[in-house]
Amino acid sequence: MTHRLRYAFQIAAVAAAYFAAARVGLLAAVTQTVVSSAWPPSGVALAALLLLGLRLWPGIALAAFLLNWTAGVSAAGAAGIALGNTLEAVAGAWLLGRMLDFRPSLERVRDVIALVVVGALASTALSATLGVASLWASGAVPPDALRRLWFVWWSGDALGEVLVAPLLLTWARAAPAVGRRLEAAGLLAALLLLTALLLRNPLAYVYAVFPVVVWAALRFGSRGTAIATAVVATLTIWYTLRGLGPFVGSTPTENLALLQTFLALTGVTGLVLAAATSERGAAERALEQEVAFVRLLQAVAVAANEAQSAEPALRTTIDHVCRETGWPVGHVYLVSPDESDVVRPTTIWHDEGAPHYAPFHHVTERTTLRSGVGLPGRVLATKRATWVLDVTLDGNFPRADAAAESGLRAGIAFPVLVGPNVVAVLEFFSPDAIAPDQALLDVLTQIGTQLGRVIERERAAEALREREALLSAMFDQSAVGIAVADRSARFIRSNRAFQEMTGYDAAELESLSYVDITYAEDLPQNRALMAELARGDRSAFTFEKRFCRKDGRVIWGHVTVSRLPADNGVPLRFVGMVEDVTERKAAETELERHRAQLRGLAARLEAAREAERARIAREIHDELGQALTALKIDVLWLKKRLPEPSPELVHKLDDMAAIIDSTAQDIQRVAAELRPSVLDELGLRAAIEWEAREFATRTGIECRVALPEGPIALDASRATAVFRIFQEALTNVARHAAATHVIVRLGMTPNALDLTVEDNGRGIREGALHDSRSLGLLGMRERAGNFHGNVTITGNPGAGTILTLTMPRSV
Repeated sequence: MTHRLRYAFQIAAVAAAYFAAARVGLLAAVTQTVVSSAWPPSGVALAALLLLGLRLWPGIALAAFLLNWTAGVSAAGAAGIALGNTLEAVAGAWLLGRMLDFRPSLERVRDVIALVVVGALASTALSATLGVASLWASGAVPPDALRRLWFVWWSGDALGEVLVAPLLLTWARAAPAVGRRLEAAGLLAALLLLTALLLRNPLAYVYAVFPVVVWAALRFGSRGTAIATAVVATLTIWYTLRGLGPFVGSTPTENLALLQTFLALTGVTGLVLAAATSERGAAERALEQEVAFVRLLQAVAVAANEAQSAEPALRTTIDHVCRETGWPVGHVYLVSPDESDVVRPTTIWHDEGAPHYAPFHHVTERTTLRSGVGLPGRVLATKRATWVLDVTLDGNFPRADAAAESGLRAGIAFPVLVGPNVVAVLEFFSPDAIAPDQALLDVLTQIGTQLGRVIERERAAEALREREALLSAMFDQSAVGIAVADRSARFIRSNRAFQEMTGYDAAELESLSYVDITYAEDLPQNRALMAELARGDRSAFTFEKRFCRKDGRVIWGHVTVSRLPADNGVPLRFVGMVEDVTERKAAETELERHRAQLRGLAARLEAAREAERARIAREIHDELGQALTALKIDVLWLKKRLPEPSPELVHKLDDMAAIIDSTAQDIQRVAAELRPSVLDELGLRAAIEWEAREFATRTGIECRVALPEGPIALDASRATAVFRIFQEALTNVARHAAATHVIVRLGMTPNALDLTVEDNGRGIREGALHDSRSLGLLGMRERAGNFHGNVTITGNPGAGTILTLTMPRSV
């Protein structure tokens, strides 16, 4: 059947039902042939649009037009009435369905009130107004009858929606009744007999039927109430039309009002009571479910806390879930440790041992699923709980045949998460096709979180065990001595290396503290450091100290001690690591002795070289200077005693005198370079000034000198070392700096001398400062080191160089 054909069939069915109900309703028409005091079609129309959709309104319009046209109303009048009837149903259904979240089951009081107010009282005014106006326009009724006719029309439509719509709404999608059939038959029989008996009596005892309606409301809900009300209404209208009962003793208007009031009260009272009972029952069921869920969560929490590993917790969890939810089959899939997008079956089951579940059991244990495949695969992919109404009809359930053979239908699965990762999927199955329950999904999600903590705790415990094993192996097998002390600094644990280092075994060390094995001269410093560590002034310290071995020997150790604080910051443990550096210390001592010998030797060599320079300078100055002076005197003597004027001889003698003078100057210069006499005669200040002038003269580089006021009190050897370092600094500037000016500063303090030589040259590379081939720099450092001084050189390429000499004035 095509969509259009199905649509046409539905419209025809609605029109037929409306037309048939209208024919029945016309039996109660007393004031006008098409105006009834009880109009069932209004309830049929509203129920049809609520249940099947607004798009079926043409069926209502068609049936209403045909009914009124065939009843003698003009075509225009029939069209107006059909428009009113259609708008009544469409407006009521739209307001209820789209605006008020109406539920056709009428199990909430708000739904009953909405049906009465919107459907029965409000929307029916449209039909009554348009219908009466159409009859008046077509001349079917006089103007003076409009008000009374409008009330009859409106009240009849309202009564139809209160009586008929609930009957259709509650029965259309209701599940088949289970149990209470005998009680239902008794209720129906009592209702028929009591209503018939009461309506045969002209006295107003008809309200005595209310207890039976209340019985129907309390025991059978909205559907039972709708049936009871419909039975009472049918019998009441039937007897009233035949002139029987309490609604025929007054005027027609009063009779109509009394009848409609009785039926409306019966229907509304029963529906409200049934809805209130349903809401209470739903609340009780929700509370019971909540209690069951809480009990389930508590049971899982207890199992999770008591479980030593994940498997018992998983097994206990599926047992509790199956027992509390009534789902008989539960199984656990685990995510493969090697492939995070694959889940593998386990032997963790809950199937109550039923043999008819064996096919599903057998297939599941052979089924490995990838992400997105099957129920567990979907959970793995989405990381959310998933509910399948019927796994046998699901296209993404590879075990559908086995589930069908085992009689399983509904399926639910939820993830066990550790952080963002799924580590397991728990699945459950029921033989019934159960609709999804969000509350259950939420509870299962919480259970998954609890199980995730169990697995996370197990993994953390395993990681802790591995870490403890690793640390224990490192502690015991470390080549470095390790000891742990308590708050009183008494050893509580030590490794083999520390025991061999001190000569004590583990038991002996547990009766000792660091004080007992520390060399007396190192103990004060050790105590001070431990006090700072205990106060929290520092978290660790490192120093070198001497240990007293059990055999009396003294060894050196490089010690690092750290604190392990408690929550309040008070240290509970101290951990010390000790490296035996006795051999290194001995080597350092020997190396320092050799260095001292080399420094002494270098100092003596330097002193000898300076003395030799001074001797050579004196001999050159004295011996050669005297010889050249005598030679010049002889040349002048010869020049005076020439026998006759001889220009050539005079010129030659003048050249010889000039050569003698030049040679004398060179001898003075060489003697000054070997040992400037100004240093010995005038001191360091004059020597620095003289050397700066000579440097500027030789190189053309401006050299400014800033010296302190007053004499520079320094012994001869230190003054010589300072001067030679200054000379070497200027030599380096001339050779390498490409500078245009040099600034020399000399500062004196009571205890030290500071000499700074700064140029504006090309600077110096970091690597050149430590180049072993830089003999000039090495020589300056050695000269300074001989007097416990030091030379530092700083500078950047293109930014000049600064050489700083710092030397104590005395030792």
